Amino acid sequence: MTDMEALNNFIWEHVLAYGTFAALGVVAAFVCALLLCFRLRQNWVRQVPMMLCSLVGMGIGAKLFGMVSYESYLRAMGAEVSLKILFNNSGIVFYGGLLGYFGMLALLFWKLLPKKRLGWDIVAVSTPLFHGIARVGCYFAHETVDGELVWHPCCYGMRMDNAFCSLFWDSRLPTQLIEAAFNLALFCVLLALLLTNKKEERRGNLIGLYLIAYSLFRFIIEFFRGDEVRGGYGPFAFSQVVSLAILLGVAVFLVLKRAGVIPPAPVDPYDPEVEKYALFTPAGEPIEFAEPEKKSDD
Repeated sequence: MTDMEALNNFIWEHVLAYGTFAALGVVAAFVCALLLCFRLRQNWVRQVPMMLCSLVGMGIGAKLFGMVSYESYLRAMGAEVSLKILFNNSGIVFYGGLLGYFGMLALLFWKLLPKKRLGWDIVAVSTPLFHGIARVGCYFAHETVDGELVWHPCCYGMRMDNAFCSLFWDSRLPTQLIEAAFNLALFCVLLALLLTNKKEERRGNLIGLYLIAYSLFRFIIEFFRGDEVRGGYGPFAFSQVVSLAILLGVAVFLVLKRAGVIPPAPVDPYDPEVEKYALFTPAGEPIEFAEPEKKSDD
């Protein structure tokens, strides 16, 4: 197989397989966010573009974490480590993309979004929807072994001799499909909680619930992935270390918040731009904006 043929096969069988599902996940997540903005009277003109811009942070974070995790693998193998090798040969890591995405959103929301609590709830709901669909693409993508494409699903699950695993390639536990199912189930739970919540003071809690639920799940599923190339530290895989760090961070935040060290976030204020940028208004209810009261000179 020539280099050009290998490149063509890689593009058609890996990039397009994974990229197609990732693109579908992005579209689904943004459509979901847009519909939730309409349903919950959030400023979609601010929320949706901020989420779109934060995809830059997602890409940077995913690649950076990929390089860090691959570096730990190379050092454990006693192989040569250089910036060029790390950049060219490392993949991407979801946790890096997640933290990069959330970090950039935090900066944008802090400065530009009036209803921050609701904004984070919408992000918490749409994120597992994207991840669940994209993870299906991870399974159907093919992998490269020793420079040659291997024509089987890219399943990193451990081999198990049972009736369920025998349905999949090489009797491997389909961890990527299991993770996709978990994320889609988590999306449904968070969506139900968001739509049934009627108290403004409870807005903004779903992002913490998402981080706790996914981190716990990811820590457990990593025991069954058998994905050594992602590296790790001590007895734990790289993603398990990140999961523990996130769980610890959320726990510390909740303790400090309960102790009053971190003050509660203010309830979302009224945002008149919700009506200004609404795509439709109820019949007989024209949009009106109250004029600010003028102070008397007396």
